[in-house]
Amino acid sequence: MKYILLIIALVLSSSVSAGEIFDSVKNTGKLRCAYITFYPALVKNPNTGELTGYDYDIMNAVADRLQLDVEFSLPTGWGTFTTDLEMGKADMLCTSYWINPKIAKFSIFARPHYYQPVFIVARANDTRFDQSLQAIDSPEIEIVALDGDNPVFIAQSDFPKAKIKTLSNLSDFTQVLEEVALGKADVTIVDTNTFGTYNESNPDKLKIVQINNPVRVYQTSFAFKSDEFQMRDAISLALDELILDGTINRILDKYEQYDHALYRVDIPYINPYVK
Repeated sequence: MKYILLIIALVLSSSVSAGEIFDSVKNTGKLRCAYITFYPALVKNPNTGELTGYDYDIMNAVADRLQLDVEFSLPTGWGTFTTDLEMGKADMLCTSYWINPKIAKFSIFARPHYYQPVFIVARANDTRFDQSLQAIDSPEIEIVALDGDNPVFIAQSDFPKAKIKTLSNLSDFTQVLEEVALGKADVTIVDTNTFGTYNESNPDKLKIVQINNPVRVYQTSFAFKSDEFQMRDAISLALDELILDGTINRILDKYEQYDHALYRVDIPYINPYVK
């Protein structure tokens, strides 16, 4: 017990207190980004180390509006970024994240700057689910997903009778598509960027089922340590301005390769003088 209490004390003493990150960013003029490479949101050139992608451009636009210098200083992962933020290793996660209730216990998020739909994917010649996705809800159907990823929770909620096959969360996202293509599972759940990239190299093996009927649409934004409300609000205000003046949409338009990849944020007002 004493050993456990010592570990807890060390963790708490090494974490950053509420508001300290916001004060540090104000004082230094520097914003330290944790980031996760994920095509096409944030891509790192293996030869030059150069970063590109819509999240990279959006974060640089945010920093410009706040008159800050942004540094992409900490590579992290989907399963580790909350700990990295809690320990003060970075000021925020600068790769967009699907906002969902399960992560709300560990992080807070800026206002969403786009929405991302996800879809059922099946083999190209499989017509069982074309008329109704509820045909998936059967003990004879197997859904494949990465362990702990959101599609696992979608499957449990929407298709509780189906079997769920999980792969290591260290696997590449395209591996779930390969499992379906090889007949090792019936369906999976992915976004159209992931599907489109796979489909370019493996044409006519898979299809998106009911492209106008996503199984989820996620609010997507940047994450912060759970008590950094001022930092979150400052980033949100910058994102508000970038949405209202059209900057976000222009950036998304530049990178979007596939239809139904990114839904835009609607401008939240009505101009009564435009008919």
